[in-house]
Amino acid sequence: MLLRRNSSNSGSSKLLSNLLRQERSALLLVFSERKYAILFSILAIGISALYMYLLPSLPEGVLISQYAIRFITPTQEAFAVAFGFLFGLVIVLNLYAFKMRASSSKGLTLASILASFVNALCCTPLIPSIIALSGVSTQLMFELSPRIQAFFESTYLYFYLLSAFLLLVSIHLISKNISSCCHTVSRGEKRL
Repeated sequence: MLLRRNSSNSGSSKLLSNLLRQERSALLLVFSERKYAILFSILAIGISALYMYLLPSLPEGVLISQYAIRFITPTQEAFAVAFGFLFGLVIVLNLYAFKMRASSSKGLTLASILASFVNALCCTPLIPSIIALSGVSTQLMFELSPRIQAFFESTYLYFYLLSAFLLLVSIHLISKNISSCCHTVSRGEKRL
């Protein structure tokens, strides 16, 4: 029993090691060029700063409020930094993949951007406007709108986690493509 448990732990750690090897080799390859390291730094800081304003502003019903940074929560701060880091990494990896003519992962990146803007569905007039445009009565609009907005307010953390997960999957897929593309080139095979 003890031997079996150790072998299963060894198998899972080996799988994790293999997964992280692709990311590590892709990141080492990309950041070996100084311009990508500088671009990543600029993007990570800029996107984090943008999210520091966006995340607390959207529940107020405005895109960017100069006073919103005063009301940012620790959770929003953590996700702003994480989104800046992960989006910067995805953009730099996509640029490098484009340069290498490897396939990139734009769909997951777009999905994670949309999931991270869930605050816009909480307290803005977006939900009531969509309901009104569907042609329902005013009474039904006033009945449905707060329920839908309350759903997004109470579950925004899950949407943030979904967004971070999608960004991590996107990083994994792009890294895998870059690693396999470079592995193919190093063996002397032709890329299509």
